[in-house]
Amino acid sequence: EKEFAKYIGVKYAIATSSCTGSMHIALSALDIKKGDEVIVPDITWVSTANAVMLVGATPIFADVDLNTWTLDPNSVESLISDRTKAIMPVHLYGHPAEMDKIMSLAKKYNLKIIEDCAEAHGVEYKGKKVGSIGDIGAFSFFANKTITCGEGGMVVTNSTELAEKAKRLKNLSY
Repeated sequence: EKEFAKYIGVKYAIATSSCTGSMHIALSALDIKKGDEVIVPDITWVSTANAVMLVGATPIFADVDLNTWTLDPNSVESLISDRTKAIMPVHLYGHPAEMDKIMSLAKKYNLKIIEDCAEAHGVEYKGKKVGSIGDIGAFSFFANKTITCGEGGMVVTNSTELAEKAKRLKNLSY
């Protein structure tokens, strides 16, 4: 955990059983719940939307950029409603999402950012590793990923509060 946090450039990394588990923990740590909406890209692995539904929230599907297949920030703003609580960009196939524009929208509308980094170990966006840009990130170590141990995941964050919540949620000690 310490080495991975250092590698990503964050203060905290919490090992989990899977990236789906990491996303579920991340959403729960951010208090995303029933009635909330989370904007996700319309091309990704099913776990991104499933994690949103696991906390009772509704995934809202945004278009992707035709060149990178990552979340298109131009598609996001029109989908934001009073129920939107977060944006969940997916750094897909080693391509980072356009984080400057996504972070700008998050700031403008007071939204949280959960980075799905399952397929983006070591990927940088403007000199920063993905997972270190938003509020919290999730990585996968499944057998087909860049860094693998057969299974497993990691939650990463710079927030002491979110790291402590993630540790409690991981151990089911709410």
